[in-house]
Amino acid sequence: MGKFAKTTFNIGGMVCEYELNLNAMIRFEEETGKDLSNMKPGDKIGLKEIRALLWAGLNEHENITIEEVGEHINPGNMEEISEKLFDVYEKAMPEGESKGKNTKRSAG
Repeated sequence: MGKFAKTTFNIGGMVCEYELNLNAMIRFEEETGKDLSNMKPGDKIGLKEIRALLWAGLNEHENITIEEVGEHINPGNMEEISEKLFDVYEKAMPEGESKGKNTKRSAG
C-alpha cells in the first residue's frame, strides 16, 4: 500500500477512525465480490459499494453492522463521504495504480 490511508468519519455521533488496509479490502471483497485492487479510474461505484467500503474500514468498530453504517449515509453527506473514501483509496494504492484522480470515478 502507498501513503497514509486513514481518515475519520462521524457515524451516529461517534468519531470513527477509518483505515483502508488489507483487512478492510478483504472485508469489502467478501461483502461485494469486488476486488478493490482491480478497480480503475472510471469504474462505477454503486451505493452498495460506498456503504460496504465505509463499513469495511471501520476497524475499531468491528461490531457495527453494514446496515447501521448505511443508516448514517444520506443524500446530504454522501458526496462528502464518497470524496473521503476515494481520497483514502487513492492514497492506499501504489504509485501508478490509480492515476486519474477521483474526478473520473463516479458514484451511482
